[in-house]
Amino acid sequence: MGKFLDFFFSKRSREDREREGVLSLREKLEQDYREDEYDKIPYIASEGDAHDLLKQIKLSNTLLPHKSYMTFINDNELVFGHVVMLWWIKNVNRKRSPKFFSQEYGLNYKEEFEWLKENGYVDENTLTSKGEDVITSHPDIIDHHNDRFR
Repeated sequence: MGKFLDFFFSKRSREDREREGVLSLREKLEQDYREDEYDKIPYIASEGDAHDLLKQIKLSNTLLPHKSYMTFINDNELVFGHVVMLWWIKNVNRKRSPKFFSQEYGLNYKEEFEWLKENGYVDENTLTSKGEDVITSHPDIIDHHNDRFR
């Protein structure tokens, strides 16, 4: 197998690849987010998505989830998109989640939904009182979201 294919089929750890300076595009983007001191690393679905994102970034830097969307809004590691998710679960709650959760807010809806459940904000498909409190205490986030997606 050639060196190019060895990269994709290697069982080397991420740390080994980092030491050798070999990172996938996804890993490179994640490293860039860490260097930019994002509290939460935006979700990047696949290596192909990372490639497309890097091509688009060359055209416009506005395609990245804004750093303020990935900054913790409280001590419980909630970010902007979590508040929008809670509002979505309460008020819209369709079977399919919209792509803006990953594209705009940098969140993997399914993983973050599980995180919200594990942390007591959601019980199955309804908000707990803790989830309701988050929505009540952040109407500015809901207003901002509604203004962007009208």
